[in-house]
Amino acid sequence: MSGIENQILQDIYRASSEGGFLTMRDLELNTSLTEWNLRPHLEDLKEASMIVEHPEGFQVAPKGKHFYKSNWG
Repeated sequence: MSGIENQILQDIYRASSEGGFLTMRDLELNTSLTEWNLRPHLEDLKEASMIVEHPEGFQVAPKGKHFYKSNWG
């Protein structure tokens, strides 16, 4: 997992750990990257079952929660 993907996962975890969502706009603000630059990383995280995308935004999937807690928790 790349450094930016680690940052994205941490941002989404913090925002969604209590059931909320992190929007694309919030990710753009947190990372200073555009959606165009973020999308490939988000797709990689989705393929790895680390995050889930909803119409409301992004949440960490159970596998992502386990990864977060075992590495940073």
